[in-house]
Amino acid sequence: MQASRARLFKEYKEVQREKVADPDIQLVCDDTNIFKWTALIKGPSETPYEGGVFQLAFAVPEPYPLQPPQVRFLTKIFHPNVHFKTHFLVYVDRGNMPGHIEECVEPRLDASVSV
Repeated sequence: MQASRARLFKEYKEVQREKVADPDIQLVCDDTNIFKWTALIKGPSETPYEGGVFQLAFAVPEPYPLQPPQVRFLTKIFHPNVHFKTHFLVYVDRGNMPGHIEECVEPRLDASVSV
C-alpha cells in the first residue's frame, strides 16, 4: 500500500504542474484520502458533448497500479464506453478482438483523461 500511495502522490504533483496544459480538465485529489479523486471534464468541441461539463469519481484500489481505478461518471452521459445503468467507465481490451489494431485503453490518473 505504501508504494501505491507514493505513486499517487507523485502523479498528483504531476497533475498540479500540468494544470495549465489543459484547462478543460480539472483533477482533484480528496484532502483526506489519496485513493479518492474527482474530475471535471469539458466536452470536446465539435462533438455531441460540446458545451457539457462532466463530473467523474475515481476510486483507486490499494494495489494500484497493478489494478486500475474504478471510474464512474457522476454526470449522466450516453457513451458506448459508459455503462448506462451504473455509469461506470467500461475498459475496452481491443487485444481480444479479431483483426484488432494494436491499441490499449489504459486507465490513467493524469491530465490526459478524455471523454
